[in-house]
Amino acid sequence: MNNKLATLLERADIWQSSAPQQPRHSVATSYSQLDSALHQGGWPTRAITELLCDQPGSGELQLLMPAIKKLCRPGRQLIFISPPQQPYAPALQQAGIAPEQVLVIQPRSSADQFWAVEQVLRTDLAGAMLVWPQQTPDLAQLRKLQLAAQSTQGLSLLMRPCSAALESSPAALRVQLEPTLTGCQLTIIKQRGGWAGQVIQLSLSATPEQADIPASDLPVHIP
Repeated sequence: MNNKLATLLERADIWQSSAPQQPRHSVATSYSQLDSALHQGGWPTRAITELLCDQPGSGELQLLMPAIKKLCRPGRQLIFISPPQQPYAPALQQAGIAPEQVLVIQPRSSADQFWAVEQVLRTDLAGAMLVWPQQTPDLAQLRKLQLAAQSTQGLSLLMRPCSAALESSPAALRVQLEPTLTGCQLTIIKQRGGWAGQVIQLSLSATPEQADIPASDLPVHIP
């Protein structure tokens, strides 16, 4: 093996199928079918996960809430960056997320958004962070975020459109979500160290978001 290749394989964002099994860093989804399909038995922590969905409010928060509840213990925040709908504070509180734990950030530009995401990852304050990119991130940006996420203990999720499935990404897990009458259908597009292509049907509970509630009525901070 030449020196250049050896140096490349030492990068933290490069994974080799022949590499020794690494310790698991994950949190159970609380859906047995999904946990069985995921290589690490749950949503990966210390990594970027991409959840691909064309229609916001199709069940993504319901899907993630069991894991968010586990990770957002006192002192850990639930951070939304550029959400398309205001998080519904009463439902979050009912789920066990205190109002003071919820932070909503609405950056004015894509550059500000990328900076905010990187700072959240580097400070490791979030039990879970959900980001809706304002513009399509390039591969260099995604790699930078993936590297920063490796020092975090929480969930780091990019909420992207289904068309992103055709693009390359260093994310550890990529899952496509499509709404159904009773919940959602999930397709695993990519998972580091495991098989892709599995399709899982899930039933979901009520939505913890509301489109029409005024932001001024929510106990969240919008800088």
